[in-house]
Amino acid sequence: METFHLKGRVTESGELEIDLPEGLTPGEVDVTIKVLPHEEKSFEDRPWTDEEIQEMLRPHPKTGAEIVAAGHTGGWEHYGITDGGEWVKEQRRKRREKRGW
Repeated sequence: METFHLKGRVTESGELEIDLPEGLTPGEVDVTIKVLPHEEKSFEDRPWTDEEIQEMLRPHPKTGAEIVAAGHTGGWEHYGITDGGEWVKEQRRKRREKRGW
């Protein structure tokens, strides 16, 4: 029994396209189909439509509540900074000491 591993393609109409090797003996065969993971087409293969571009350029502003819920508020608390002015003074002092000024 001969075994061939061939690559094929299923068309939009549900047909299987495959190139068989020359000299294949006529007769019954057992076919196994392994579906490969779908690869997303690159931009060059599938350019965006004008409608898709317009949608991406359209602003989608968030409400204040949505911004707070997403955690995009606050500032430097997670760095242990409670006073921005004092933090800047401390950074300047450290740089002066490091540079020997």
